[in-house]
Amino acid sequence: MKKVLVIGGTGTISTPVTASLAKNPEVELFVLNRGNRKDSFPESVHRLTGDMRADVNGVRETLAGMEFDSVINFIIMTPAEAKTNIELFKGKTKQFIFISTVCVLNHSTSCNVDETMAYGNPYSAYGQNKEACEKLFLDAKEKEGFPVTIVRPTQTYSDSRYPLSIKGKTYWSVASRMLRGKEVIIHGDGQNTWACTHASDFAKLFLPLVCNPDTIGEIYQVMNDEVYTWDMIYEALADALGAEYKPVYISEYLLDHSKAYDFKSSMHGDKHFSVIFDISKAKKYCPDVTFDIDIRKGAKMYVEYMNAHPDEKKEDEAFDAWCDETIAKYKKFAAEFTENL
Repeated sequence: MKKVLVIGGTGTISTPVTASLAKNPEVELFVLNRGNRKDSFPESVHRLTGDMRADVNGVRETLAGMEFDSVINFIIMTPAEAKTNIELFKGKTKQFIFISTVCVLNHSTSCNVDETMAYGNPYSAYGQNKEACEKLFLDAKEKEGFPVTIVRPTQTYSDSRYPLSIKGKTYWSVASRMLRGKEVIIHGDGQNTWACTHASDFAKLFLPLVCNPDTIGEIYQVMNDEVYTWDMIYEALADALGAEYKPVYISEYLLDHSKAYDFKSSMHGDKHFSVIFDISKAKKYCPDVTFDIDIRKGAKMYVEYMNAHPDEKKEDEAFDAWCDETIAKYKKFAAEFTENL
């Protein structure tokens, strides 16, 4: 039986992975987190309470004497946290899986993205921090034999999250505008291509990497590689809501100047570029994998979940007002501009 430790385990991307591992009779599963979220994992799961950021010494005591076949950390965000994990798990696991992101890459160089694309996201601090983490882990592998496997997802969604580009503090704020017959802001002209993955489909491609010695020292893109335009993504949501899709297309170069929201990081650092992801490297371990949830099914699942959990339909009045004001100003500007063409 393989011993696997999941750090986190109750977030959007990690919950289906953890649930699948919990059902695997060949896995003895340990889950370490702060214990703030309820889970539905079976009683056989060993639940460990600890805070990797605020109390590393406490976590060290909790894990004292324990060794694992694989450790999967879903919550590393900074180089300091990467260093802590290398020190903590060196010699204590046969594999350490770091969940990174495609935001580490310089997407201006190509639309065709594989694991060899160059680092260098000039806009996103999130991507820059993850890049630094990757380099620390790979250096530890080279110099000390630290058994890291790096996984890069793209935008992953489930339950109360839906893949959006222009949003406020909540995902529901955009759906709410659609239901009220309001226009929604789309960056660019809505025709940039994007790949978004339901968390259940992410787990399918991810799980064959766990406890797999062939993956040590390697990087894998893990996502549903089906490509959509942003119009398709928003249209799917409108259809699932039974609402009319009313887009207002605003250049991301204009949205960069928003004083209320940091769209420069999220757009130019991620969603501005058209992408086609190559997942052949990860599919080598599951060549017959099929993804069940396309964007239209995903949109319906999102709406069904939100209708079943009305307490999660949180409005964002500030974002709503910002959209109204921004759309009005942009339409006035566009009308004046076209009159003088």
